[in-house]
Amino acid sequence: MLAEQLSAFLTHPVTATVLLIVGIVGIALELLFFSSGLLAAAGIAGFALYFLGFYLAGFAGFGDLAVFGIGILLLILELVVPSFGILSVLGAICLFGGVMMASSDPKEAAIMLGVALLVAIIAVAFAIKHFKHRGVWNRFILREQLTADKGFISHPDRSFLVGKTGEAITPLRPAGTALLDGERVDVVTDGSFIPTGRAVIVVQVEGTRIVVREYNQTDTKEAMK
Repeated sequence: MLAEQLSAFLTHPVTATVLLIVGIVGIALELLFFSSGLLAAAGIAGFALYFLGFYLAGFAGFGDLAVFGIGILLLILELVVPSFGILSVLGAICLFGGVMMASSDPKEAAIMLGVALLVAIIAVAFAIKHFKHRGVWNRFILREQLTADKGFISHPDRSFLVGKTGEAITPLRPAGTALLDGERVDVVTDGSFIPTGRAVIVVQVEGTRIVVREYNQTDTKEAMK
């Protein structure tokens, strides 16, 4: 008697539609926002109660549950092994197929599923609008620009070396090492060869590339002006 009452309540079109809404919204939001399984659990519970009602009524069989179970498994695999939505689509097809197969009236089930999908789309759109900063897409998008004015630098700023003089401690052919401000620095010339021990002056700094040329008397005169 209790099973019949429970079955009648769960298979009522309004109740069944609400359960489908809970199931679809829960699964969809879990895939979009990764809520540590809470939304997925709510979604599975909604679908489980839907199937329970039709199972108690004698309409849902193990085949229907198997199709639905495959859908759940595919969605779980999507969470673990991202497939660019392929597993999600296949899982959704299995879920909806199981729902249609379990119902006593496929036409009525299609109507309930259509209403549930419409409500679910509205609910998901609302969630995306208000919680978009927590969406799964943020894992693939760099939302903040890493600029120097925000304190982000990819390498030490060596621009202060421009105009500094030092000594080539290895042959510069054209790359090599020079001693600048008491520090060994990798440098490159503008194409000329500079032997070891020659004085050099830094003429350009581009990121990690430090360009030098041989220091001469002209540089001394210019510095004195």
